[in-house]
Amino acid sequence: MPSSKSFFYAKNLNDVFYQLKTISDLTIVGGCTSFVGKDLPEKSLSIRDISELKVIDKHERYIDLGAALPLSDIEDLGETNLPRVFYNAIITIANKNIRNIATLGGNICTKDFYTTLYAPLLALDAKFEFQNGENSYFQAISRLNSMPEHYLLSRVRLPFEEWEVAVFRRLGPQNSLNELSAGFVFLANSQKNQISDLRIAFAGSFAFRDTSLENKLIGAHLPLSETAISNFLLEAEESFNEATKTERIAPILKKQFWNLVKYSLEQLT
Repeated sequence: MPSSKSFFYAKNLNDVFYQLKTISDLTIVGGCTSFVGKDLPEKSLSIRDISELKVIDKHERYIDLGAALPLSDIEDLGETNLPRVFYNAIITIANKNIRNIATLGGNICTKDFYTTLYAPLLALDAKFEFQNGENSYFQAISRLNSMPEHYLLSRVRLPFEEWEVAVFRRLGPQNSLNELSAGFVFLANSQKNQISDLRIAFAGSFAFRDTSLENKLIGAHLPLSETAISNFLLEAEESFNEATKTERIAPILKKQFWNLVKYSLEQLT
């Protein structure tokens, strides 16, 4: 490490909050895999060895995962103990050796890019717990515009729900991230041959989910007709273009989004 860089370790949460208060411009890091090929921050604080941040707490309706959990530990829970699209996203990240080092929080708290797990978390309506040493609170990912300053992401709450159609696709290079990288998730449920719930999420250099778009198909009868699919695709394209009109994205990503929505809708026919 260059002599100009400083690297600190914390033994517990109290240690984390003490160092955050006493050391200026301190950046919290996990396994540091997101910094491969990049410079480390001037001052880094590693939290990957804090046991309080490695919780796995399974309930009937949700599971809590600590932010310092290595991705391999989450993978080892198996597909039956995790939402399917979240598990499928985990296993696409790099390789087992990297997943042994990379942490859940590290994958979420990246700057200027929404990495592999963000689209599944957004579609699943995950909640994040933040702490600052004095209080803690849960925040729905759908209402989170940015990571709050002076707070630590301590755990992620994933709801359990069975989905009749659950699609995850990772776009772009297999073992790296660039401007062509993104994650796509499509979830759908039905009752009495009608769509009862629908969720579509897309995340990479930007994050997209439009509940008003999703609601347009709630109540639609199954199987979907070709006309219903065509009309929804037009609305999805319009919504996606409107949401990304100020973003600089590769045209291929727009095409891939449209193709993936089409493919997913066809699973409902």
